[in-house]
Amino acid sequence: MKLFIKLLFLTTASISLAQINPSAPWVKELEIPLDEKILFENVVDAGNTYWETRDKNAKGSGYKPFKRWEAYWQNYVDESGYLPSGQQLWNTWLEKTNSKQMRISTQSTTDESNWISVGPTDFINRSRSYLNLGRVNCITPHPTNPDIVYVGTPSGGIWKSIDGGLTYVALSDMLPQIGVSSIAIDHSNPDIVYIATGDDDAGDSYSVGIWKSYDGGYSWNQTAMNPNNSPSRIYELEMDQSDPNTLWAATNNGLFKTSNGGNTWSLAQSGAFQGVKQKPDDTSTVYAITDSTFFKSTDGGNSFTSNSLGLPQNSARMVMDVTKANSDLVYILASTNNYQFEGLYKSYNEGNSFVKMNNTTDIYESSQAWFDLAFAVSDTNENEIYSGVLNIWKSSDGGNNFIKLNDWFTRNETYTHADIHFLKFYNNELYVGSDGGFFKSSDQGSTFSDMTADMAIGQFYRVSVSKQNANKFAGGTQDNGGFAYFNQWNNYHGGDGMESVIDPNNDNLYYGFMQLGQTLFVNENSGMFNTTGYSGPTNGNWITPLNINSESEVFAGYNRLYQFENENFTAISSSFGTNIDVLELDPINSDIIYLATNEVFYKSTDRGVNFTNLGSFPNNVTAIEVNNNDNNKLYVTTRGSSGKVYQSLDQGNSFSDISGNLPAVVKNIVKHQPDTPQNILYLGTSLGVFRYDDNTNDWFAFENNLPNTSVTDLSISTPDNQIIASTYGRGVWMSTMGSNALAENDIKLLAIQSPSTDVISCGSITPQIIVKNNGQNLITQIEISYNIDNEPSLSQTWNGSIASLEQEVIDIESLNIPFGAQVLNVSVDIENDTYATNNDGNTFIRANKPGETQTVYTFESESEDLLVVSNSEELWERGVPGGNQLDFAFSGMQAYATNLDGDYSNNTKSFLYSPCFDLTSIVNPILKFNMAFVIELDWDLLYMQYSTDLGQNWNVLGSADDPNWYNSSRFSGDGVNDDCYNCIGAQWTGTNLNLTEYAYDLTGLGTNDNIIFRFVLHTDQYVTEEGALVDDFVIDGTTLSTNDENLIKFVVYPNPSSNIFNIRLNNTTRYNIYVRDITTKLLFKDSNENSNYKLDLSGFSKGIYLLEIESNNMYICLLYTSPSPRDRG
Repeated sequence: MKLFIKLLFLTTASISLAQINPSAPWVKELEIPLDEKILFENVVDAGNTYWETRDKNAKGSGYKPFKRWEAYWQNYVDESGYLPSGQQLWNTWLEKTNSKQMRISTQSTTDESNWISVGPTDFINRSRSYLNLGRVNCITPHPTNPDIVYVGTPSGGIWKSIDGGLTYVALSDMLPQIGVSSIAIDHSNPDIVYIATGDDDAGDSYSVGIWKSYDGGYSWNQTAMNPNNSPSRIYELEMDQSDPNTLWAATNNGLFKTSNGGNTWSLAQSGAFQGVKQKPDDTSTVYAITDSTFFKSTDGGNSFTSNSLGLPQNSARMVMDVTKANSDLVYILASTNNYQFEGLYKSYNEGNSFVKMNNTTDIYESSQAWFDLAFAVSDTNENEIYSGVLNIWKSSDGGNNFIKLNDWFTRNETYTHADIHFLKFYNNELYVGSDGGFFKSSDQGSTFSDMTADMAIGQFYRVSVSKQNANKFAGGTQDNGGFAYFNQWNNYHGGDGMESVIDPNNDNLYYGFMQLGQTLFVNENSGMFNTTGYSGPTNGNWITPLNINSESEVFAGYNRLYQFENENFTAISSSFGTNIDVLELDPINSDIIYLATNEVFYKSTDRGVNFTNLGSFPNNVTAIEVNNNDNNKLYVTTRGSSGKVYQSLDQGNSFSDISGNLPAVVKNIVKHQPDTPQNILYLGTSLGVFRYDDNTNDWFAFENNLPNTSVTDLSISTPDNQIIASTYGRGVWMSTMGSNALAENDIKLLAIQSPSTDVISCGSITPQIIVKNNGQNLITQIEISYNIDNEPSLSQTWNGSIASLEQEVIDIESLNIPFGAQVLNVSVDIENDTYATNNDGNTFIRANKPGETQTVYTFESESEDLLVVSNSEELWERGVPGGNQLDFAFSGMQAYATNLDGDYSNNTKSFLYSPCFDLTSIVNPILKFNMAFVIELDWDLLYMQYSTDLGQNWNVLGSADDPNWYNSSRFSGDGVNDDCYNCIGAQWTGTNLNLTEYAYDLTGLGTNDNIIFRFVLHTDQYVTEEGALVDDFVIDGTTLSTNDENLIKFVVYPNPSSNIFNIRLNNTTRYNIYVRDITTKLLFKDSNENSNYKLDLSGFSKGIYLLEIESNNMYICLLYTSPSPRDRG
């Protein structure tokens, strides 16, 4: 993309400098002049005072937009406490651009980066999640080609689709900022496109004026409203219907007009304008509005007069629309001075007077109209109108009555996410921009299509990558929750997603905070399913620090340091008197912890119990990083354009400035690349990424293909030589880290390849490790030590040959693993090894035990314990049932229950594993167990799976069509009801309080000599019940000698049964069936040629019966009973 800059002319009364929303109520109360520098803390204090008397936790209160603004801009504050002006930010971009051009011209360094976008542009559970991909500010389709559409985002730039919204391309990644608030397309030459830059609602990006493209958005030119004079907010562009060179721009510095395509702009009317519309089919009449005043021009927008006849006098914000269906109409939606719904007003006479419509329903549902407020009138029906704040509302009678079309928390056919920023009609289609993305309705709001897919516009706060696999990472986004990536994206928790960390020793285990540290979400399945939330101990910062050390201990920073363990937060330190801003854990020595509050720097040497104040920096600390190979070295960054990068060589006792020739970018995060002799550092900034090493002693841009957006976090994957960057508006990006010098001798343990954390071992294991020669010299011998948990270490010596940078897979001698969850620790070493910090690794092992077929597991003793995997310690317990309804066992006193004396947990997926069975030793294998259950109908469910490859892959056992098995065949999205979101088409759900024998014919799996079964309980986030109770688990069958092969092989199940008995025979072609009572009186007779037969005794009285099977002159007599199973308990 090309960028053209030229000097043009703007006449304006003043230039706005502050990166604030002038409509925010606490900003209005400050009455700050537009040309005055802004003290950040004054705005924050005013906001906090405003919220002292309001419910900040109410949905739509406006508190979250305030905290997002504070969190984003706090890193930009200079040492005097001031926010930067748009001019300062533009100058920083110029400085960076000039520095890059100088480096290229002198060939002083080579940028080896190759950044690629990894999204998210879609995610697995999107079709059923109330969350989506990111905020959209504005949408404008091509005037004649419906397949072409442009989409503007607050900090993700402008996007273009040429296939009706199926795919998109980003058009503004190389602009000095990439926020877009309004788009106008030349109706006579649609290749000419104008954009108003910046984020008009939340201030997520600053304005650099109005830019113009002559080639459909693929290159851009400044207009006369440019970075040198742009207002801080440009709300709306309106193009003249007959002359595309004439446009109006509604800004917080006035209403501007150009008559020459942007070469000059003149001030048409002073004031803080938020909307401008031309009367349909009348180029002489133009309407404009401020927060509280309506203006009208009758001379083509050259001059305006105010007219508020019939309108409220003290509105805090108004929005306006007109329609081609009746060009004389003007609608205005007005807010109270508290930003709540005041009323809808209508003018029938071109805005000369207004009348208030009859509606009194609160169509805002919130008090944050300063942040999001949208309104649209159909272009074909003057009485069809729509409003949006929290949700979308519709009126079909011109505004006298409204109905709500959707709820932000429900993903259905009318879903549009929460917080509506844009509503507009084009060609009788309603376009919507919300905090979730771009939506469109072609049927008057009956349904909305989500058009957001393929746009990487996530506003990420943080990101974390697995230590073992660069294809596993997680991060948190503004208003769209926490995202997890494992070869594909999934949304694994709600709220505003914040810090995410991945366990360094088990990269299936993800932790993620929501805003203020209110809830910590834990997921043991790489974020793909089954997340559990745990309440935080108090409120922390908007982005509450979260970190995990090399020993898998999780710490969080509130006003104290807390540790999260055993599903609870425990205070470790005393209070700091304010919230912790930055938290860093030493990767080599877990006893050492660093943190910062504002500009004050602290250190602990006793794992966070006590801290020493090491002093203060000139400005607030934004990041702390300990060198991964030498923990005497650490790095600190401070905020503001004049902020620094500091280095300490003595664990923080003293620091030196290593900022070098960095441009005046804001320094958000610094990361050290492990195992690099030149100590490579990466710096995430307000304008991309920079790289530093000890050889150059300076910083150079590391930015090929990376958009000009704020990089909020960095995370490094050394095994794959990848660096991951989170951005605030353009999602997540990944790049190789390029070449670096090697140590002479270094061995690195890359991974414990086998067993993986997914494997369920059945006895002994033969571990496999992957090592890499990370040095220059050939490796011929490796010493390997390993142990299980805290058992004494074993050792072996490997001999071979590994060239520099090559890898080798090494088998470790076989190990017997005790039953339960264990940890395998492995360490490697070579002679003269440079880095001992990359030699160790561990992995979790779930060790099962061999099972015995034809043996009933009554669960009366510890020897019958089963393997349990659950993200809630209370699920699947063995013992005496004591629930309100499930308080019995089938045999003896004990059983397995999801919870012995209470309800199961919300939002969980838990597993109860059988032992490992060899089915080849028996014929006619049948799985049997007795079960009763109370499970929330069609919301929560239980089913069974089996694995024949030690748990690497699982299949559902059976279907709802199988006799005496599942009671539900519902599946997610089957259209039956708006429920069953977790249903898989085969499950138990609802209630059965009778301990019933369930049985499944395993003949088709009889060739497997190592098969595992498991019960799966999957619950949603609301309503809990007692769950399931399981007793007398058995794999039944017949053991036959070789001489018995010609005998009739049969099985009857279940037995006892309350109605249906399943009979299966083989080695026979036809047989007769007789049922007799205990006096041998014949009660029933039938014959069958199939191997399977269903015997229905539902019409018989309870009792004991004799079953007689006749085949080839052979008689088999069996005893059967048909009592109510509950009576046996």
